[in-house]
Amino acid sequence: MARILIVDDEEKICFAFEQFLKDKGHTPFVVSNGTDALKVVEKENPHIVFLDIRLPGISGLSVLDKIKKTCSESMVVIMTAYGTMDTAIQAMRKGAYEYVTKPIDLDKVNDLIKRILRSKEVSPLFCADNHDQVIDPIIDPMMDQGSTTLIGKSQALEDIYKMIGLLTTNDVPVLIEGESGVGKELAAQAIHFKSERKKFPFVAINCGAMPETLLETELFGHEKGAFTGADRQKTGKFEYAGKGTIFLDEIGDLKFPLQIKLLRVLQEKELVRVGGLKPVPVRARVITATNKNLAQEVESGNFRSDLYYRLQLISLKIPPLRERKEDIPELVEYFIHKSNMELGKKIRGVEKSAMDKLLAYDWPGNVRELENVIKRATILTRGQTLGIHRLDSFKPEDTKSSGSQAEALVEKTVTKWFRQKGSSTFFGPGQIYKNIINFVKKTLIKEALESCENNQVKASELLGMNRATLRKKMAEYELK
Repeated sequence: MARILIVDDEEKICFAFEQFLKDKGHTPFVVSNGTDALKVVEKENPHIVFLDIRLPGISGLSVLDKIKKTCSESMVVIMTAYGTMDTAIQAMRKGAYEYVTKPIDLDKVNDLIKRILRSKEVSPLFCADNHDQVIDPIIDPMMDQGSTTLIGKSQALEDIYKMIGLLTTNDVPVLIEGESGVGKELAAQAIHFKSERKKFPFVAINCGAMPETLLETELFGHEKGAFTGADRQKTGKFEYAGKGTIFLDEIGDLKFPLQIKLLRVLQEKELVRVGGLKPVPVRARVITATNKNLAQEVESGNFRSDLYYRLQLISLKIPPLRERKEDIPELVEYFIHKSNMELGKKIRGVEKSAMDKLLAYDWPGNVRELENVIKRATILTRGQTLGIHRLDSFKPEDTKSSGSQAEALVEKTVTKWFRQKGSSTFFGPGQIYKNIINFVKKTLIKEALESCENNQVKASELLGMNRATLRKKMAEYELK
């Protein structure tokens, strides 16, 4: 059961809400203004906050801002009787988990609470002003059946399941490799939640999603006064993790200075905060993931070989969905069930023609793309069966032919470059591999952006990479 804070200045709403939560076995806290709400957040670390947008004194949106800065893992649900598009957008941009309008339907509130508690985002729970307190993860039975594991019964996944079982009995570093969207973080969560460390936090951070200087303080923390604006000590993710697990996604994007510091942390089992001198012991297990070929990155000089060999003591390679299509029916069943729960729908299955289309597609975006397709189809379906007319977002008949044509074109172009006189001079002696790859990457991203009319969200989906990585590459290649 969860600690739930209700922030509303209407007594009748608060009373009904409080009694309802008590009946469901939760621990409610009720306040009528933003100032008191922030005091409760600091003291009680609530799992969920139901926050009215119009409050006396501090506004609900200002309270939301402060909660996300001091207790970012609390799930905040904004409530309002004056719902507009602007306030909804503001609330979601500031980090609200959900946005509901009054009058409040308590049955829907109950479903929302269950959904939040199933979410991995509710654990671990850390607050900036209460670093020493660690809240045990809330593990719902649903988590073991999908939220923290991979879905499928293919031989490839069966082998991965066996490896995960072995990895839960020891604490060696693990490197998880695979394309974007295959479920690398789910594999990391499975290792954590099936091990003895499951009572401690699972902390994930994307190494390609923020600038180098910010990432350093996020990972290792900083001392008060370490730099301009450092008005208090910050505890980094390694310390947050405690005896749990820290998951470093997109490790291939880590810059050289941070690679050196991470290597030292792994070797010495201790870190030094930015601007500090005192070593801090590190007890967390380290799991990393990448969609790059790190061996090639080492060969091309982009990744330290000593760090690579330390990280890949045990390597898990998750195959793309196109190589394990026998998993698609089970994945579709799970995503329909998940969408039904989230959207309040009652979809029972998929028409055969629709399933045939799903099986024929090569899924460049992997499992993440499949989930998006099923969820979109669920939203659009009015009956109880997903039909082929709801699966209009991809063209499976074009996949293999376009792929083979593209491969032939690339091979022809590279062959032509190498047969031309002076090609080694043009691309740089000893740098041919690196320069050609960068040229292709830059051209690919540029063309994707132009084809999507510079819409970064659409371009990232088209390329099969997350938006943060796309923006990072745009900056690297000076693409506006």
